[in-house]
Amino acid sequence: MSRLPQKMYLDLMNGLVESQSLVQLQERTESLLVKLFQADHVAFCWMHPDLPTGFDWKASTTGHFLQSYYQWYQDDFVFQWLSQHPNVAWSDTEMLRGQRLHETETYRRSRESHLGLRHVLTVLLAREQRRGSGAVALYSERTRPFSAERRYWLQELVPAFSGAFQNYARISALTSYNQLLEELLRREGAHAIVLDGQRQEFRRTESVTPLLENWFSSPSDRDEGGIPRTWRERMDAAMAGSVLLTPTTHSWQEKRGMSTLEVSFTRLPRIDGRDLWELRLKEIKAIPETWRQKLSPRQLEVAALVVEGLTDKLIAARLGIAEDTAKEYVQSAYRKLKVSGRPELIALALRS
Repeated sequence: MSRLPQKMYLDLMNGLVESQSLVQLQERTESLLVKLFQADHVAFCWMHPDLPTGFDWKASTTGHFLQSYYQWYQDDFVFQWLSQHPNVAWSDTEMLRGQRLHETETYRRSRESHLGLRHVLTVLLAREQRRGSGAVALYSERTRPFSAERRYWLQELVPAFSGAFQNYARISALTSYNQLLEELLRREGAHAIVLDGQRQEFRRTESVTPLLENWFSSPSDRDEGGIPRTWRERMDAAMAGSVLLTPTTHSWQEKRGMSTLEVSFTRLPRIDGRDLWELRLKEIKAIPETWRQKLSPRQLEVAALVVEGLTDKLIAARLGIAEDTAKEYVQSAYRKLKVSGRPELIALALRS
């Protein structure tokens, strides 16, 4: 059993286990940490490259001091030390290594924020192969530094704090993932594939596969993921050349007869440190309005496929009907549009 006061220790453990967000972590543990460590201020931080500033701070009394931290963190002696020595609790006297506190950028910034910070006890919680990490900082305005015993207590709590931050990261990633899927599926008729930064497929809507097979009927035109090989070259170039974290879109078109396939390749926000890109497709069939007035919905569909260059057999396969039925629809469309055959129908479409 830890040498921490038992009742406070158990309450703190419950707060860490139950917290599912940084706000909850602050609300459920801040007052306990103030009492346990005789601190004047407590701050929690989630560090991640996806964040606009790189740092998400939650602090009741030092928020004004830390809100611009992203602008000067590289001059902070605490960050300089912790980034090289993660997962170990450290006090300011150890991190300063003989440097005078009042000579540091950290001290100057705290005075500008009207804080009397004299000492800090902190730990950076980082996992290997993880892009995000958390930190807990305890500040004191008292003359005496944090004791060795309290540094030991904080070190004892490192696994619990680390677990709390990992839990927060997982829940945050799951929420973002579900939001992404809901957004993809919410759009009626959406044709989309989501890829990660390693060109691996993350998610696709069901409708995208037959659409790609229709437009690129030869298997040799598509890679193992069913994506046109010529598109892969464009996508690879976009990924390699992108340095922005904000959404970036690359667009192009494929044309076939009267139909156009609009393609957009967009960088999405990261989820759990993963770079994500969305390949979105939109098929546009430019059917003359006069045809819509003369033909039934099925005749209109068949006429559009004829203009695309499909034979009666391919039309039947596309629509899941008998070839003789497809021929009947084609002939009825010819009669209503007063054309003699395929060449005249295509010519009429181009003139309309």
